[in-house]
Amino acid sequence: MVDELKNLIASEIDLGGMDVSSFGAEDAIFGETGMGLDSLDAVELIMLLQKKYGVTIENMQQGREIFKTLGSLASYIEQHRTK
Repeated sequence: MVDELKNLIASEIDLGGMDVSSFGAEDAIFGETGMGLDSLDAVELIMLLQKKYGVTIENMQQGREIFKTLGSLASYIEQHRTK
């Protein structure tokens, strides 16, 4: 699921040519120390996840934990996906 997420993010969100192959489950999605996504990318990513996996994020506090790392997002999707 982590690799699938990396490929989805790389293909659907502009990462400025960043190579995502080196990112793993413990890497951050947002911020300069991670994949570098910002708040606008977050909205786009949430819509992608709803469309592809049928998952929704109930509130922002929950979202912060879910989107902390690629691994935490992958776990959430695996547990809550409807598609």
